[in-house]
Amino acid sequence: MHFFNIATNLTDGPFTIGYEDQHDNFYLKGATLGEDPQISCRIFDSEGKQLFSIKKNNLEQSFKEDFNVTSEKNSFQVTDVKGNLLIRIETHQDGQGNRITFIHGNFFDKEGKLAASGDERGLLVNCPLRM
Repeated sequence: MHFFNIATNLTDGPFTIGYEDQHDNFYLKGATLGEDPQISCRIFDSEGKQLFSIKKNNLEQSFKEDFNVTSEKNSFQVTDVKGNLLIRIETHQDGQGNRITFIHGNFFDKEGKLAASGDERGLLVNCPLRM
């Protein structure tokens, strides 16, 4: 089975955080396709400027051209030219055979406020969450 670690909960269903309906604001959406995680999002910097968007794990629109995308079997990440992590999606298998996806990074809304922050403990959310 596949889970996302969101707000200190393991969820197997789709989730959305942020403001998906506001086309000029942050959102991050996750779902599972088979056993693989699928992420779509709009990513902003701490000044509220949109950097890029991802649709179904593919960098779709970039407002700068200086991002590095690295994709491996169980991870996907985007960094800036200085090597600063902007987002990393990483899937691990636990001792019971479950696949758990973690989302790493600091995510800001259009006002530059921290909307979510993710690390090895899971994604902590400071904005609307639908599961």
